[in-house]
Amino acid sequence: MAELALKADVSRPAVYNIESGRIENPRAETVRRLERALGSEVPAETKKEIREEATVKGVGEFVEFDPNDHDDWPEIPGIYVLYDISERPIYVGQGANIKRRIQDHFQKFWFKSPIVETAACIKIEDASLREKIETIFIRFLKRNAVINKQNVER
Repeated sequence: MAELALKADVSRPAVYNIESGRIENPRAETVRRLERALGSEVPAETKKEIREEATVKGVGEFVEFDPNDHDDWPEIPGIYVLYDISERPIYVGQGANIKRRIQDHFQKFWFKSPIVETAACIKIEDASLREKIETIFIRFLKRNAVINKQNVER
């Protein structure tokens, strides 16, 4: 696993999380890096099935990424969720550029493994819709959103 991570220029936790099934739909760039390192491609039909299963009709594709790997942060507008080692959602956020938004968190004391272990996002262009969905997610999570508790009525 360490050799593959090094050869693919992907973090060890990302490789582990993909191998173990904790990350089911890695970003396309991560898949390309792993394919290059392994010298073989994931069959097109398999990629298509994964994308279809991960797509929320009318919204977009739910994509998972490694929050501890700067190169894996998506540069898209959307909603993102950070998960801890037990796959519990600990933070819900949104931004016009998820990569820039995560950069704001990166220097915080809590943004470390195993507190932040995996992440997922969905591309949403419309700022108003992003804010509404973020509020809904946070309210659904109530006190379970360990770090981000804005918009939670107590």
